[in-house]
Amino acid sequence: MSSEDVAIAARGVTKTYRIEQRLEHSTAAEALLHRIRRPLRAPKFEMLHALQDVSFDIHRGDIVALLGRNGAGKSTLLKVLSRITEPTAGEIRVAGRVASLIEVGTGFQPELTGRENIFLNGAILGMRRREIARRFDEIVDFAGVERFLDTPVKRYSSGMYVRLAFAVAAHLDADILLVDEVLSVGDADFQKKSLGKMEQVAGSGRTVLFVSHDAAALEALCRTGFVFDAGRMVLQAPLKQALGAYYRMVGGPAAATDGPIDLGHDYRYFREIDLVDDAGQSTRVIPLGGELNVRLTIEADDPFDSPILVVRIDTEKGQRVLVLRSPRNDKAIRRLHGRCQFSCRVPALPLAPGDYRLSVALTRRSTEHETVDSQLNFSVRNGDAFGDGWGAGANPGVCVAASDWRRFEPALERIATHEAC
Repeated sequence: MSSEDVAIAARGVTKTYRIEQRLEHSTAAEALLHRIRRPLRAPKFEMLHALQDVSFDIHRGDIVALLGRNGAGKSTLLKVLSRITEPTAGEIRVAGRVASLIEVGTGFQPELTGRENIFLNGAILGMRRREIARRFDEIVDFAGVERFLDTPVKRYSSGMYVRLAFAVAAHLDADILLVDEVLSVGDADFQKKSLGKMEQVAGSGRTVLFVSHDAAALEALCRTGFVFDAGRMVLQAPLKQALGAYYRMVGGPAAATDGPIDLGHDYRYFREIDLVDDAGQSTRVIPLGGELNVRLTIEADDPFDSPILVVRIDTEKGQRVLVLRSPRNDKAIRRLHGRCQFSCRVPALPLAPGDYRLSVALTRRSTEHETVDSQLNFSVRNGDAFGDGWGAGANPGVCVAASDWRRFEPALERIATHEAC
């Protein structure tokens, strides 16, 4: 692509904050005494690097997710791009009009009515009065505050306040949209409406940078992911790959144990357990509706006839949610002898987002010969697995599944009329 196709170009962007380290004093007398004893001592400062040498190109129409832990630098980057703050070093070039949905509600005046704040906030965001007037009804309808337009916003509930602020910002015509965790505002219905608005913006060919911890929203909107850690951009990749790297970064205990679990000779039969992704790489994170693939290594010094292998999955609280058994029909495992490897695969795991424990067992008929309890922990992460924009939704229960919704139109009965002879 040519340089004309680049909407945002960043080269070596660094943002450093100087934080003063003050000595805490328990009393005013202690503070005064310290000042008298050290009148010329300069205060100590700590340098906090919110962004460090960040470089990238974002092309027109790209929809990019910014991923990383809290404090990784995502919001700082959006503030630098929107000119809320200037970079300490580096260069940024932005081609086009920028709209920021970063601190929703900034600029609202509590004493003014909703109507007045729409015009005021729109002007702060760069909209002309004529543009605001043209979109006024659309903004009000989106926010759902028609009855309270002429009421001071200080009397609004927090939900009404944020909905109106989001509606104003979301209807700003811009070439580039910077979005920071705004889809979490309001109730479930408004969040769905907000996601729909963001999808409309994303589908209109505009450039979008999106920060959210809602994987379903990210998968519905974004194609590319930038992963940040401690102020540095550590990965630029297609969204699925970027989400995987992010989950491994923040996955906690489950992610920290990636790699086959070597049981050594602690058990008579089981030697190794692992969970792998669709590329065959060891993982402890499965996306919602993704593939479960358990790999087992078993060693039997003496022949073991008619074995049944069992995989059991429990929640962290010990509730059993899934049991998988090797077949006992014509596809059954006939015998174990020597070192053997097996794979247990579920193409679409029907478990809701959460943390789980996996156990395995070797049985024959009704006798359990060996069990390996809770050696492997893994997580199911939310995402738009079914392409409906929801992900698991709120309070999904234990299981999830794709569903096909259609409007049912019953056939009209044909009524035959007969004339009397």
